[in-house]
Amino acid sequence: MNSFSVPDLTLRQIQIFWSVAHAGSMTKAAKQLDMRQPSVSQQLSKMEHVLGGKLIRFVNAEMRLTPAGEYLLAEAAQILGAFDRTKAGLLQIFQGRPGRLVVGALPSLARNLLMPSFQRLLASASDQFLDIVETTPREAIEQLNGRLIDIAVISGYAAVTKLSPGLQSIFIGEDAQLLAVPESLPDLAGAVSPERELAASDAAILNRTIRYAFGSDHTNRLDMWYDHLLPESVMAARCRSYETALPFVELGIGTALIPDLALQQQGRQIFGAALYEIPVPRRQTIALFPHQYGRQPGIQTFIDLLREVFASTPRLSARPAPPFAVSRLASLGHIDPSVTARPV
Repeated sequence: MNSFSVPDLTLRQIQIFWSVAHAGSMTKAAKQLDMRQPSVSQQLSKMEHVLGGKLIRFVNAEMRLTPAGEYLLAEAAQILGAFDRTKAGLLQIFQGRPGRLVVGALPSLARNLLMPSFQRLLASASDQFLDIVETTPREAIEQLNGRLIDIAVISGYAAVTKLSPGLQSIFIGEDAQLLAVPESLPDLAGAVSPERELAASDAAILNRTIRYAFGSDHTNRLDMWYDHLLPESVMAARCRSYETALPFVELGIGTALIPDLALQQQGRQIFGAALYEIPVPRRQTIALFPHQYGRQPGIQTFIDLLREVFASTPRLSARPAPPFAVSRLASLGHIDPSVTARPV
């Protein structure tokens, strides 16, 4: 019979196992942990040797947890959560270190939600420290699984992708998707068929789109919206953030579909563009965090502040949806009933 002492199974090994189990591969986990993949494999092999059994098996190149691995994964959540709380408390006692919160978010959400929420937090707890990691939704989920951040504030579209069972999501709010076009284009409010009604040069700009490479299902969803809204459109540029796409519109190069909060700073439009409502589902923003963090008062307080700030943030004034947008997007079957065209 195999036996082992507690020091043989280290906290670092448990953290590595947690990351591998949630990442679904050694390679992804190594990236999250900033380790080499052979080192990750070696640490897992040591764990299995100490425990006397397999935690992970590969079936047709697919990683699966054994019953022992499933048990350890459930226990690891409690162990790592308790360690994080203990470490934070001891640092505050011995070093006078302020409460530290590491949050991953898109730049637009950091600008409009994290900073105002932190401002309110400081009013009641002036010793807090906020560490913002600008990241895509997919990267944020990976960093949560790797325990590199405490909370992720991301688009709810990411929630339809594979979320780890150890993560909890809380709805923060939603903002409208808008069509941003150069201010030099004629008003589209009465346009039924802009390809025929606009001058050739203006129609070319309208159909020159700036798109995104988020590495998620939402990229495909956006492409579908473009294909219906502007069937003759071409992709002129591809970006990794809304903030990079918007200057293309401001310079008159092309058009883009942009969430309200990406265009503004606390109700003030910060990019020059004419904005139109479009009848597609609003973007949902959620907060994600490990289940065991939900019991920490600091986490819950910050999430409550995020919801307050989101609700109080003014929305930009956009022109009503053009008739062509309503008719063309209706075929998708998920029209936003709050968005209607202006009577012609």
